[in-house]
Amino acid sequence: MASLGDLSKCVIAYRKIPLDSKKNKSTAHFAKEVFDEIKSRDACCVLTFDIKSFFSSIDHKILEKAWADIISETILPPHHKNVFNATTNFSYILLDDLRLGKKNEGRKKGFDERRLAEIRQNGKFAFFNSPKEFRDAVKSKQLKLYKHPFRNKKMNNIPMGIPQGLPISAVLANLYLLNFDKEIFYEVVNLRGGFYRRYSDDILVICKEDEADDIKKIIDDGLARVNVDPSKDKTEQFIFKQSMLGNGKKVLLSHKRIDNHLIANVPLNYLGFEFYGYQTLIKSSNLAKFYRRMIYSVKSKAKRARIIASKINNEKPVIYRRQLYKLYTLQDLNKTKIHSTIKILVQTERGDFKFIVKKKKKLLRSNYISYVRRASDIMAEPKIQRQIRSHKRIFNEAVHRHLFK
Repeated sequence: MASLGDLSKCVIAYRKIPLDSKKNKSTAHFAKEVFDEIKSRDACCVLTFDIKSFFSSIDHKILEKAWADIISETILPPHHKNVFNATTNFSYILLDDLRLGKKNEGRKKGFDERRLAEIRQNGKFAFFNSPKEFRDAVKSKQLKLYKHPFRNKKMNNIPMGIPQGLPISAVLANLYLLNFDKEIFYEVVNLRGGFYRRYSDDILVICKEDEADDIKKIIDDGLARVNVDPSKDKTEQFIFKQSMLGNGKKVLLSHKRIDNHLIANVPLNYLGFEFYGYQTLIKSSNLAKFYRRMIYSVKSKAKRARIIASKINNEKPVIYRRQLYKLYTLQDLNKTKIHSTIKILVQTERGDFKFIVKKKKKLLRSNYISYVRRASDIMAEPKIQRQIRSHKRIFNEAVHRHLFK
């Protein structure tokens, strides 16, 4: 029987989980652990759940109690309470309020690019030169502050939710579901010999097919107790069993249950991968997103090159393929910015908390092509690398199509 200490293996988001002495596990490693567990069973059922609007649905009372419990207090001490209040009673501004003007219909107006260029000359990528300038804009009511964007309509519209961007948000998200995790670990892993993983709001359980309905009810009831709802559209069930492919080969094959019917060869989507049982691939929609952004980058650069060529009476526009190639291969699908510093919440000698700024030891550049290649190695699946074999051809075709059209 697994010990409660093994729960640490089940909650995998927002944490550094060592792979070896130098590296930490990535989503590819987490996905591989799930797929390997499925392969190790002769036949099994996989249940997947997605919590709907997780961060914006967090109940403040439940969060406060969970926070107090974890530090063995009945109520939060004052310095903890201050951080709690700042997290749950936050203010925000709207990006659209920073535009040159509002427009109710049609295309939105842009930003003051001349002003932004002046700020960038000072080495700042922001809308204001300093925090004081921002505060003055709020005080003079040039910029409106908003509060409580998330409200519980079932409970007299009381405020709920926390913002995702705070340094402490990820910790609180895991803390909020800690008792839920313990319950599922005990009920599913210990009592039924199942397998449980939660990556933020994505929940996955591997179990026996005849126990799937009971486990689904346990998870639904557990989520209801912390006032969050699973998304019905993303609650899915897969059956993995030995089956015959069209070529007569017997393999482990994924079957998706839809309206009490099993549809063969429909992959389990997990952490950006498609698992069929007999093969693992990068999620097709992620590849499509990557190629769309690559073609958009080429189109944008090509348009600029044609404009420059027309201004200098050059009939042939010029585009630097190597530079653009590096640009699009370094694009992150989530457009995550690379920061050279991070903010860390530390406790002072007086017992209160403050943020300190520390420099990162190493700047990581997100390279989608190299990520796919690493995933291919981690999964020991050559088919993953073959999924990107046409990326240079697609790039060159996009350059030719948009540069000389």
